[in-house]
Amino acid sequence: MSESQPTPVVRTSHAKVSAGWSDLADRAAIEQEPLRARGMLYGIALVVVLLIVWATFAEVDTVTRGQGKVIPSQQVQVVGSQDGGVIREILIREGDTVKAGDLLLRLDQTRSQATLGENRVELQGLTIKAARLRAMVDNAEFAPTPQMLTALPDVADQERELHESSVTALRVEQDIARQQLEQRSEELSELKARESQLATEQRLAQQELTVTEPMVASGAVSQVEILRLQREVNRAGGELAQTQAQIKRVSAAIAEAQGRVNAVQLEFSNEAREQLTDTLTRINALTEAAAGLSDRVSQTNLTAPVSGTINQLYFNTVGGVVLPGRDIVELIPADDTLLLEVRVRPQDIAFIAAGQRANVKVTAYDFVVYGGLEGRVEQIAADTVLDEEGNAFYEVLVRTEQSDFGPDSPIIPGMTVEVDVITGKKTVLAYLMKPVLRAHQRALSER
Repeated sequence: MSESQPTPVVRTSHAKVSAGWSDLADRAAIEQEPLRARGMLYGIALVVVLLIVWATFAEVDTVTRGQGKVIPSQQVQVVGSQDGGVIREILIREGDTVKAGDLLLRLDQTRSQATLGENRVELQGLTIKAARLRAMVDNAEFAPTPQMLTALPDVADQERELHESSVTALRVEQDIARQQLEQRSEELSELKARESQLATEQRLAQQELTVTEPMVASGAVSQVEILRLQREVNRAGGELAQTQAQIKRVSAAIAEAQGRVNAVQLEFSNEAREQLTDTLTRINALTEAAAGLSDRVSQTNLTAPVSGTINQLYFNTVGGVVLPGRDIVELIPADDTLLLEVRVRPQDIAFIAAGQRANVKVTAYDFVVYGGLEGRVEQIAADTVLDEEGNAFYEVLVRTEQSDFGPDSPIIPGMTVEVDVITGKKTVLAYLMKPVLRAHQRALSER
């Protein structure tokens, strides 16, 4: 009988082989462990070196922080009425945002429009009158223009009729003066003919007397005849002298009549010129008054002088009476940029200079959602001021590059802001080493 027995030799051989492999794996693991450790150390060292190199060359902004508020970049604008009036319509409310030229309120225009209308009618009438007078000065015809007939047809017709009647009166007066001149000329002609006749009679009478006087001595002619001839000579001489005197008077009258003929036209033109001067003076006065009245009418429509926000409305009642010169609306101007009044601590002011860039956060808007605004330092106060708690600070003015976060997200005066003024650059290494160096400096300075 034979039984199968386990083969110990075989078992022993397998166990030895397994044990051998296990020893080799352990030895390999033991040999690789320092390599991994060294690799990790090398990796960490490399990362540290890279971080140090990066920190040495990488720069970050150094900032000085301050808090402040938005202030109007321009002076507050006040809209009022120089002439006052009754409020007819109110188109805005406090807090509304308006643009330059937007209508704010309307005042009643009835009285101003009526006065302006009267002024324009009178001005148009005087313009037609001036045209008529100018035609009279130039001795020309006057015909109203279509514009005149359209604007004031009745006045234009009246001025045309007046011109015609004036010219007719001038012609009549000129005719009278000419008739008088003609009469005087005819009278002068008659007197000159009479003068010639009397001169002839006197000469003949004198010749007859001269011839007859010697005959008295011979008795051929009586003394009575001589006396008659002398009277005839004297009569002819006297009448001749009277006629010559009349000729002088008539000649003077003729010169006067001729002057009168010339003066009629001159007087007519001079009178028209004086009236034209007065009319033009009145036209100039009415033109200036019309400008003022037009301005008064335009002032009944109160518009925004600049874009901005309605800060205060002094009148809220339609039908309310506004006295002349009273303020009606107070408007805070808006600008393409914002002006920020920022408070900076005295220990930080040395690093701030005009022109430095600044980052602005408006506390009314979530910075994560809306972001911030970019700006620049515009002005630094020359001295510190104290707040209500007695803390000293410098006022720094910062102007932003935009005035809002969008049409629906305005920024108005009074909103608070946080401002980071970029004062320079610093490496990351210097930034990290600053606390260490400061502590080291303090440690070395202690007793």
